[in-house]
Amino acid sequence: MPEDGLHQSNVAVLADEGRRVELAVPVARLTRIAGLLASPEGEVKGSVELSRESGRIIADVQFETQLMVSCQRCLGAMPMRIEGGSRVALVESEEDAATVPPEFETALAPQGRLRLAELVEEELLLALPAAPRHAEGACPAARQEARESSDTQRPFAALGELLAGRPKNQD
Repeated sequence: MPEDGLHQSNVAVLADEGRRVELAVPVARLTRIAGLLASPEGEVKGSVELSRESGRIIADVQFETQLMVSCQRCLGAMPMRIEGGSRVALVESEEDAATVPPEFETALAPQGRLRLAELVEEELLLALPAAPRHAEGACPAARQEARESSDTQRPFAALGELLAGRPKNQD
């Protein structure tokens, strides 16, 4: 059964055991994400698989969710499916982070303890688009703009031709 990942976990012990933890985190409990959404409903499903590589604690983080975000064109709520993941080296101090190879992201786990939901939240923050928009043709504001532009009269459209001495065809 998945857990919410909101309690402190001893990641060193989990890594030594090679454990995979399944998560189901309520979006409303992810405080850095909830304020960016049109609605904090739903949950993020994911997993964190912990292991050791070259003496480092490594977390393979995967997640998927559907969030209600605000379209930046029409400002209306819209569902957005987001999934992702990465490999994260868990370090106890910022000095340790400087020694991590560049293929890993880093996260602080002081005294080898961390809330696993924080890893998922960080990955979700990185995956969220800065300016979400409806898909092409699905945005109510874009459809309205298209209707308005097709109805727009352009009284000076032929002025360039008239000035060039080429009269516009009269049908």
